[in-house]
Amino acid sequence: MKRFFGGKKEPPPPPPSLDDATETVNKRVGVLDDKIRALDKQLIDFKNQLKATRPGPAQARIKQRALQVLKQKRLYEQQRESLCGVAWNMEQASFATANIQTAIHTTAAMKGGTAALKSQMKLISLDEVEDGLDDMAELLEDANEIQEAMGRSYGIDEDIDISELDAELDAIDELSLEPDFGETEVPPYLQDEVVEPSPAVPAEPAAATGEQVDEFGLPVATPAGA
Repeated sequence: MKRFFGGKKEPPPPPPSLDDATETVNKRVGVLDDKIRALDKQLIDFKNQLKATRPGPAQARIKQRALQVLKQKRLYEQQRESLCGVAWNMEQASFATANIQTAIHTTAAMKGGTAALKSQMKLISLDEVEDGLDDMAELLEDANEIQEAMGRSYGIDEDIDISELDAELDAIDELSLEPDFGETEVPPYLQDEVVEPSPAVPAEPAAATGEQVDEFGLPVATPAGA
């Protein structure tokens, strides 16, 4: 049946990636470097043999072999330069591909972030934020007014004359220059008038009147019929 209809074709293998191709080329460059170093050693040996050999057929044969090795070395060097150019181009392509992939991922992330931000912005508006801030400012102002009202002092006469307060303040300042006075003595700046004490009238002796007095000097009432 396969001869008439043919079998199922297998899918072709995936092409190698740029990194794999670059690694393969770099390995080839390493092999050529080893061959070039080996030829350099041979050329050094031929050069030493030419110095040690007298001119003649033997020296000519050594020189001919050295020229062949030199031609082979130049061929390897050309191949190496070509492979290095290919590797460089693939590295640049790989670098550009990585940059494109990074740009794709970054763009997808930015799209997702933008969509999330748009959905979140639908939940709040700038007017609501400003209204909330205005309400908070008004509430804080009301709270300050309430605090000031709670701290007011009542029961103080608002009609106090400022000149009287100034005079009292001056008197208090002058008090520091006055001599000390006792606790029961009235300060000089609070005394309205100085009243001279009246002379005390001596009490009449009890023996002259013939009245009986108690221990406080008061007359004692006598019983009736005494």
